[in-house]
Order: sequence, then C-alpha cells, then structure tokens
Amino acid sequence: MTYPMVMTLNGTPLMEMHPSYCPTCCGLLATGYGLDNAKCNELTEISDKINSGFTGVDDFLETIKPLIGLFEDGVYLIRDTKTFPVDGDSHFFWAVPDELKYYNSYTDAYYITDLMRLSELKGIFLYPTQSRDRYDESRVKHYIDLFSSGKEKPRAIAYNAMGGMSALLDGHHKACAAARLHVPLDTIVITKGHLSGSKDNINIQFGFYLDAKYDIAVDKTSGLPSKLYKQYTEQMADLYAKKKQPSPVLYKGLPVESRFAKREWEKCYTDAVYYYPTADQFAGELACDYSAIENMSAEEVYDYVFQQEDPDYYARVLMSRLVRTNDKRAKELLMKFVALPVNGYTKPQIAAALRSLMNYKDDETEKIFIDYVICGDDYLADIAKDYWADGE
Repeated sequence: MTYPMVMTLNGTPLMEMHPSYCPTCCGLLATGYGLDNAKCNELTEISDKINSGFTGVDDFLETIKPLIGLFEDGVYLIRDTKTFPVDGDSHFFWAVPDELKYYNSYTDAYYITDLMRLSELKGIFLYPTQSRDRYDESRVKHYIDLFSSGKEKPRAIAYNAMGGMSALLDGHHKACAAARLHVPLDTIVITKGHLSGSKDNINIQFGFYLDAKYDIAVDKTSGLPSKLYKQYTEQMADLYAKKKQPSPVLYKGLPVESRFAKREWEKCYTDAVYYYPTADQFAGELACDYSAIENMSAEEVYDYVFQQEDPDYYARVLMSRLVRTNDKRAKELLMKFVALPVNGYTKPQIAAALRSLMNYKDDETEKIFIDYVICGDDYLADIAKDYWADGE
C-alpha cells in the first residue's frame, strides 16, 4: 500500500520515502546520504544569515532565495510556525533508525477513531537530514543560551512534503537546544502546493483538505506563473484527450553504506520527548480545538468539556495537554474531575484525571489516591495504587 520515492538535494538523496496510497494511513521513511554529501553551496551561503536573527518572513524570504531556487517549479506556502523536535512516536527526532520504518505522523490526514474525524498535522514533526556524527555539543549550548536570552530566536528551515512530518534542512542543533529546554522549535516550514481542478478552475492544495480561497480561474490573469499555467493547461488537455501517460520510474532504494553514523543519545534527549505530543495526541488537540481554551480558567475548561459531544475524549486530551505543558490550570482541573461522583458515565474521566494527577506528589493528592484505593470500585482502585509504584 506504499510507493517508493526519494527526496533529493542537488541530486543527492536526503531521505527515502514510501508514502501510502491511503490518505489516512501512515507511510515509511528511512535516512539517505544526508546534507553532508549533497554539497549544497546555496545552503552554506545562507547559513550565517539565517543565524544572525529573525526580523520577519519577508526579510527571511530574501535571505533564503538561493535555497528556494533549488526547488521544483511550483506554488509554495511558507509559514513561520512552531515544530516539535520529535518524530510523533515518542522518539527524539535525530534518533531515527536507518532502515525503513512506519511513522504515525507521516500521513496526509490523521484519523481520530473516537471522534470519527480527520486532523491535518501540518508538518509539525521533524525528520533529520544530517548524519548524527555532525552533532556538536558546543553548538547546542550556544543555542540554549541564545534561546534563553529573550532575544528573537533564529529559525530552523524544514521542507514539508509528507503530511505531518517535515524534513529538517537547517537547524539540527537548534532542534537539540529546543529539546533540552522542552520548548517548540521556531521553524520556517515550506510546503509545495499541488495543482488540481478542471479546465476552467485550478485548485491549489497544501494539505489533505481543499481550501476554497486557493481556487483560481484558468486564465492568464490568475497570477499563476506562466510556466505553471502552461504546464497545467497542457496536463488538462492530455487528461481530457485521454492521452496515455508514461509509467513513472520507481525508485529502488539506497545502498546500505549511505546510512547515518550510529550514536547513543544522552538521557536529556530521550527524556525530553515527554514534553511533546505524539501524532495521536496532537491530532486530538487540534480536533478538540485547544486554542479555544487557551484563555479559559480551569472552571471554564471543565464546563467546556461537558458541552462536547464526546466529553470523555475531550477530557483525556485536554488534561494530558495541560499536564505535559506544566500549565498552571492543570492541577485545579484534575481536582475537579476526581471529585466527580463515581458512576458509569464519569469513570472514564475520573480514570484519566487520576493518571494525570500522579504527576503531583503532595499530601493533598496522596489523600485522594488513598480514598480511591478504598472506594470500592476495583477499576479505579487499581489505577490509584500506581501512585506509589515508584516507591514513594
């Protein structure tokens, strides 16, 4: 259910890609030769300018023009956004295996079974394109100091051609610094648009869903570059004429010697994944519209959950998010859920709250767990007993 592709830079394979034919199924990725072998003078040329500071997307575009010139002809969406230095499967982004592996974030649209709804992950997770032997602790410490200084952060650059996963083109040490600080990475994410539509209308698609504001008329006043306009009209003419298309040349894979150097990552990196969502968690946060509760009090969040069609799912997702990000509302919200009367409707929410409340070790929470151990409900009692599992 996948087809082999390769992402190249100046003809050098950066990574091996096997996307799925099914838009809601995950695909496979593997490392390539890496940036070190690509001999990309354009990337070297802009490196110092990228790291000198960030004053806005317009100035940044001017800086990275030499790199953009290497891309295929097309329409691109360039976003100043935040990414996570993890792979979406609870692993540090640079700790990927070299062989082909399925990634939950490598999908066009993540299907949430509980809600029967799709979420687009928007290229928020990162995949490395640089060999691990280029890791430099002094560079990481430099960025840790810079990120902690309060100054405008220099951006990383990533290319999103694979659903929720983006290839990191510049910023591996910045991503390491972000992981050590347990924060998202400020990143310029570049996404190529796909042209589709009809003879009279072109739709530019940057993700799984079609966005009407990118519909443009097929005429020379559309603003589409003439080369792309010509390419699109010729493709439509061939399609409607039912002209036979040549079979694609399938990529056969990279030789074994192309893989990255091996490295055992320090505990500070392997432990850092706790502070970032998995693909499943992030899809849930988008579906639950986390942005809607950002300025709510704990009491308002609690009420918001019970206004939803599936309160159990919303409760689980939002509690997890607040705890993981050390949100000041987290404990107060959890205390509201564990105070619910125990019945068949509330048990899932209480169970989720108990699991999250284990992150708080104090006399108040210990009393709550003692009460649940003796509450008479075996399911909740078994969860409560885990409070002391670490020996405290």
